[in-house]
Amino acid sequence: MEHKKCLTFILLFTMPVLIAFSVLTGCSDGEGAMGQPQEERVQVIGQGGTAFRLEVTDGNGLTAAWNVHTDETTVGDALLSVGFTDANDFITDVNGMKADFDKDNAYWAFYIDGEYATTGAGSTTIEPDKTYAFVYTKI
Repeated sequence: MEHKKCLTFILLFTMPVLIAFSVLTGCSDGEGAMGQPQEERVQVIGQGGTAFRLEVTDGNGLTAAWNVHTDETTVGDALLSVGFTDANDFITDVNGMKADFDKDNAYWAFYIDGEYATTGAGSTTIEPDKTYAFVYTKI
């Protein structure tokens, strides 16, 4: 009987602590403390008079965002000039992450405002109000 009293005491003491901890630290659904949305962290790279948003989704489905500042006229040239990609077109390396089609059947798909692009990054003229994205894609 003494065991049950001790277990009840432990549960009554630890349960509120666990609930408080989970409320204060948030959940894994993108919400922070007390259910408030977490502020998006967007890194700034480059320098120049034109800026555009770049999003990169890696092979695990995680997406990161940057505001790219440049004086270049194409997305590919802008990213190449700051060392973010290995080329301005036919890109195999994005921010240090490789996509090797010959080895893994993977490539960097290029998107403009969420739509699969019909042009490569090297021939896409920067429009500051657009969001450009690379998504690691395996076929």
